[in-house]
Amino acid sequence: MKTFFKTALMALSCLCASCGEDSVIRQTYCLKLPSLPETWLEVMGEASWHIEWIGEDGGIHSAEIYPSGGNVSAEIMQNWASPVSAWPYWPEKGVRHGVMKPAGAIFPFDTDGANIRLSWNAGVDAVFFGELAALGNEKRLPHNFNWRRFRELFSNAELPEDVLADPWLADWKSIAAKTAASGFDRRRINAQKLSSRSLTIPADGPWIGVSPFADSKDWQKGETVTIKLGSGVESYFSPEGVLRCSSNAWNWLRHAHNQ
Repeated sequence: MKTFFKTALMALSCLCASCGEDSVIRQTYCLKLPSLPETWLEVMGEASWHIEWIGEDGGIHSAEIYPSGGNVSAEIMQNWASPVSAWPYWPEKGVRHGVMKPAGAIFPFDTDGANIRLSWNAGVDAVFFGELAALGNEKRLPHNFNWRRFRELFSNAELPEDVLADPWLADWKSIAAKTAASGFDRRRINAQKLSSRSLTIPADGPWIGVSPFADSKDWQKGETVTIKLGSGVESYFSPEGVLRCSSNAWNWLRHAHNQ
């Protein structure tokens, strides 16, 4: 069990132009990425991707996909449920992986023959899985979690409307900590409390945030807007650059090609 939680082992997987045929016993799975939200494509263009999964050796493996295309063939830990995460990023714009919210999958629930199909909804599941795994409570390990029931909370609209519209409004790190300590309770899944801040927009929109579920904003240069902030730093992106804000400071950085 200890190897399941090790994060030291990082290995680059084989990138393949196409994945193998379906078979009864699969050595590998082809990881299928979702399309970028149209607003992200409009503002940022095609993305590179950083993908992580748990391999048969129990270690975390990773691979990169660049806008030129290609697929990832991955040997997945098959003894129990395990997550796959894929973070889009734009190195030419200075946007590293981990800034935008990821797509994801949970094996074996998202398998389709020889493929594992990642989605934006399952990106939440993969992050929640990782938060539970990091806590290491042997009584509440994430591979024993009832993922089918968890997903039904969203498909059956059993959660607050704002969380259904954008699950990243919830604080999954805090929810995981409480789940590991005393068990899962859907009543904990609420949008985190936010503060408000006014600022003057430094460039014309459209503007996007880090969540693939959030609508774009048509803020224009010189316009004063009120934004909602959590405890950390929030990032907003326009074709011109990146605006990073916290409750007591903000920073505007133009993309390199616009400087």
